[in-house]
This record gives sequence, C-alpha cells and structure tokens, in this order.
Amino acid sequence: MASNQPLAPLFEADRLAIIGASDRNHYAVNVFKNLQNFGFDISKVVPINPGRPEVFGLKAYPSILDVPGELPLAVIAVNTQNVLAVVEDVGRKGVKAAVIFADGFAEGGEAGKKIQQDVTAAAKAANLKLLGPNCMGFVALRSKLGIWGGELPKNIRPGNIGCIFQSSGMMNLLMNFGGKRGLGFHLCASGGNEIVLNSADYLGYQAECAEIDVIACYFEAAPKEPERFAAALDRAIINGKAVLILRAGRTERAKKNVIAHTGQLAGSAAAWDAFFEQHGAIIVKDLDDLIDTTALFAGARLRPDKHERGVGLMTISGGDCTLLCDIADQEGLNLPELSPATQQVMVEALDKPTVLGNPLDVEDLQRMKPEGFDRCLEKFFAEANFDMLGVRLNLPEAITPSAEKLYAQISELSKANDKRVFVLTRATEPPAQIWYDKLNSLGLTFTGDYRKSVRAMSRLRKNERDRAIGRFQPPTRSSAQPNRLSLDSGVVSYRDTDKLLQSYGISPAPGLMAQSAGEALSAAEKLGYPCVLKLASVDIPHKTEFGALRLGLENRTAVENAYEEMLINVRAKKPDARIEGVLVQKQIKGVECLLGIARDEQLGPTLAMGLGGVFVEILADVQMSIPPISAAEAKRALENLKGAKVFTGVRGAAAADLDALADMAAKLSWLAHDLRNEIAEFDLNPVVVLPAGQGAFAVDALLVMR
Repeated sequence: MASNQPLAPLFEADRLAIIGASDRNHYAVNVFKNLQNFGFDISKVVPINPGRPEVFGLKAYPSILDVPGELPLAVIAVNTQNVLAVVEDVGRKGVKAAVIFADGFAEGGEAGKKIQQDVTAAAKAANLKLLGPNCMGFVALRSKLGIWGGELPKNIRPGNIGCIFQSSGMMNLLMNFGGKRGLGFHLCASGGNEIVLNSADYLGYQAECAEIDVIACYFEAAPKEPERFAAALDRAIINGKAVLILRAGRTERAKKNVIAHTGQLAGSAAAWDAFFEQHGAIIVKDLDDLIDTTALFAGARLRPDKHERGVGLMTISGGDCTLLCDIADQEGLNLPELSPATQQVMVEALDKPTVLGNPLDVEDLQRMKPEGFDRCLEKFFAEANFDMLGVRLNLPEAITPSAEKLYAQISELSKANDKRVFVLTRATEPPAQIWYDKLNSLGLTFTGDYRKSVRAMSRLRKNERDRAIGRFQPPTRSSAQPNRLSLDSGVVSYRDTDKLLQSYGISPAPGLMAQSAGEALSAAEKLGYPCVLKLASVDIPHKTEFGALRLGLENRTAVENAYEEMLINVRAKKPDARIEGVLVQKQIKGVECLLGIARDEQLGPTLAMGLGGVFVEILADVQMSIPPISAAEAKRALENLKGAKVFTGVRGAAAADLDALADMAAKLSWLAHDLRNEIAEFDLNPVVVLPAGQGAFAVDALLVMR
C-alpha cells in the first residue's frame, strides 16, 4: 500500500481475496476481468471457493481463514444470506477493508434491515473499512483496482477527476461518457447503503489525493455525519479542489424512492443546498450539467483571484453572438469590452466598423483572409481583459490538415498568453470521437453546448472569487460566548427571551413591561407615540388571533382603551392564560424583515433570512444558511434575495442598514449554534431595519425550546 491514509487498505490494496469466486458469479468474473484489464498483478488475487481447488486459473482456498499471509482487502461476492458469516470470517482473519455487492438489506424490508444491522455490528467490531452493500464497488486507477461488479469501459483512463456517487448506475454512466470524451479519473467510489464507510470518508480520502483536482458527487440520501462531511469538504476546498454536487431527492415522491433505493433519508433540499454552498461546493442541476461542468473544471485548473478580468467568446456566426450575449447575461458571466487596440484590429480585419468584439464573429475570415484571421486570433488571445476564452470554430468529421493547424495554433496561443481555453458547440452536437483525443493532446477542453459551457464558466469564476476573498473560512465570533441561561421547554417567556437576545448583542425594539393601565400609560409617555401594545404570555404565542396586539396608538386614551380591551379579549378566549404583562413598545418604521431558526432532521438548526409580508407569503423569498455564519456571509445571503433592492431605497426611501441586519443574523446564528440541541424554533418577526447607520431591531420574538 502506498500511503498511511485510513482508507489505504481499501483504495490502495496490493493483495486481495475474491470471496465467492466462480466462473458463474458475474460479480466475481467482472472484478477479475477488470483487474486484468487494469494491469493489476493477478498473482496477488486470491479466489475463495469451498468447492473448487482452482478458479480463474489461480489456486483457490475454501475459506479466507485458510489463506496464508496478510490480506488488506476482501471482495465479498456472495448472496445476502451468506454475507454475515463471511464478514465475521473476514474479521477473524484481520482483513482491514472489504466491499459488499449484494442488495436486499435495509432497502429490502424488515428482514433486510435485521441482516444489515447484524452485518454492521460485525464489521464495526472487526474495525473493518467496509464499502457497501447494495453497490457496484469502486475504481482506483493509480492502484489498478477495478473493484467493480460490472464490466468497465476499456477506454477509462487515469486523470484528475474523483467521483463519489450514491448510485452505481449513475457513476457507471459518468465513467462511460468520461471515457468517450477523454476525461481521466483517479478514484470513483459508489457507497451503496453506507453501513460503515460513508460519503464523509470517501470525500476525506479524495481531499488529500494530490492527483485529484475536481470531485464529482451524486447524492440522493442526505450525507451521513454532516459535521464530518463538512470537515472533509472544507479540507478539499483548502487543498484547492473543486467539489461539484448533483443533489436528487428534492420532491416528496423522490424522497420516497430514496428510501426504497438505499433505505436512507433524503433530508431538506433547501437546507442541504445551503450547507453545500457555504462550504464551497458547487451545485449542478442534472446529469448532463454535472458531466459538462466536471469536464470544464477538470480542464481549467483553479486560479483563485478576484477576477477583474472576464471571458472572451469567439464564434463563426453573428446569430451565435447575439445568443451568447443573452446566455452570458442570464448566467452571470462577465463579457468585457475589448481594449481599443484589440478592437481596432478586429474592425480592420473584418472590415466591419460596428463589430461588437466580444463575442467576436470571425465569419469566414479563416478561409477568405488567412492573414487577417491570424491577426484576429493572436490579438484576441492576447487581450488583457480576458482570463478565459470559449471558441466555437469548425470541428469537421475528419481532422483535416487545416483544422489540425488551427487547433494547434489555438493551443500555442493559450500557453503563450496563459489563457484557459474551452471548445464549445452551439447546441447538443458532440464532435466526432477522434476530436476528443486531439483536443486533449493539445491541452484544450471540449465543454459542450453554449448554455452549459457558459454556466460552468460562470460557476468557475464565482468559486474562484469566493476563494480569493476568503469566503469559505470558518466564521469567528465577534465577542465571547455568553453564559448559558436555564430555559424551560416549550414557549419561553418574554423576560427570558429578551435576556437571551441581549446576551448575544441582539437588540429588541425599545419597550417596557406594564402590569396595569397606569404603568402602560407611563411607559407610552416615556417611549413616545405612536406606540404598540402586546400581551406577553407563554400560552398565547400568536397574538393576533386572540386580539392581544394593538398597533399605531397615538395618545393616552388610545393606550388606556387598548390595554383594557386586550385583557378582556384574552380572558374571554383563554381564561386560563398565564399573563406576564403587557409590553409597550415604540412603533418604529423601516424595512420589515424576518430572521428565523428551525430544525432540520439531519443538520440541526437552520437560519432563514428574508423580507416580510408578500415576499415570504407569496414569493417564498427566503435565503437559508446553516449556523454559525459570519456577518459577511449573512450579508451575501440577504443581497441574494429576490427583493434585495428594497435595502437600497426605493421610491425616495433611504437605504436600509443592511450591515446591522447582517450582524444581527450572524449573532442569531451563533445563538442557534450554541443551543443547537435545545432550540425547536426561534422567530424574530418582524425585524425592522432602519436607515443606514441607525441599526436594526427585533420587534417580536417567539422562542420554543425542545
């Protein structure tokens, strides 16, 4: 084995046993063929079969316990009913890692769940690094390990891509498509039911692989052990790797299928999207999107900087230029103007004073005016405003001498000008197979159609900018952690809620508690009009339905009448309500927002940030984050709200104090983090944001403890 990594016995094994080896066992046959095709030393393969002295031309042993010497890895290719006994023998032998192909475990009903529990207990007791069951295995190119229950493509090649898939069929497709497109893989793992090892383990291993630049992931069940997964994801980002995630199981029907497929839970899509994105992963939309984005990132090599420069696009159609302008704008990709010197060359070469320049339509210039075309190409690639280029020129069915010369020229210009170059098509029209190898040999990457290519470029640049500004650094507290308060379960009193908020530096709206109408009048006079009255009671968390809230009280009479009416209403509707008092608040005006803490089944506390009113009720305009977060991260999320322009001031209104709101959100996130096992929900609604520099205040708060 080549390293001391915890999963080295699995992914770097130099000797292995195939348990259940037989010419009639398709799993065993395929694994053996794959090992042969990969060039693994077959003398290091040990077949286990109690009924035959020889399998695959190799000496077979009746039991793994009969095999002399150490065995790092056992490939368990037996039926479900025999798996437990085999795992127990593997543990007795001292084998460090194993793969189980068989299905019919937790996904197969109660009987399968019982078998899975027993196998899990046996594997953990033996400290066995177990991949599976209910999977096709893994492929490790450097170690020449094709531990895959199906036949692997002949053209799969080593490279800089890692894969972590919860679907073997999906991963098989990516490996096949990748092989055809000339993509190279380092390690691909499909974990199945993940009864011992899970995605956090596979990501942790790949995060430390120097050969891997991009890790493509497909999840349908929520990753187990979120904290370990987050640590592995953080490590991958620190080590300069791009992590792409396709997350299925978003709809209720799809979530039911996840349970049927893997016996696991899918979790909240919004919460997991926030989790992945906060830790630096890039979320893609579908399998095509994953393949094309993986290809672009694998060919790009990350360059974390703030990217003042943009992307240059070149094509041979004016209509394409118009379409590319639209797509770039829709996908958030910066297409800078050409510098005057470059623009002048294009105008002269094309004899077209109105040429846009980027995207650049070179028409039939290569054939009609070769010298002019070469000047355009050289100047375009040298443009200082560009960091990357996408080109859509001819890719004939056969590689003609002129086409070969053109792409060799592009390759040379790419290196000379230190530009990352991607070859695009206008629609789903893949080139002839021979072009993939040619482009790869020239250091050029084919990325597919305009939409997916431009989207992937935009993702690349955003991820690089985020890395450059340190967005993915762990958040730090702005002050020391407050002392813990002792809070009862259920709805928490106003007094304790207020004390908790203030201990975290979160400002409630100015207010005073009154125990009589006279005290309410004194409070109103002190705070100023207009004011608000609201009944404080743990038995009335939602005040409006009980008539326990009065707004816009302009004078003493209004306050006195409101006080008496509220108490009468509450006593009539809920005579046994425990009343803490009547809170008098100064009514303040500003942008109304909400901040809320809820619980996710797998992730624990989640933080929702949004605008109030119609934005939440109709537009569902909410940003979600996983606590804790920094004020900068909170501000970024708030600026991504659909209605974020409200913060800048509309119809003559002053700009809102967005920094104060972001600071409050960050403090609330730390509160949620500290009390993560105790809070059921916590709503600050509304939070009123005053004009810039004047702060933000929590007007109402509802805290419910578990």
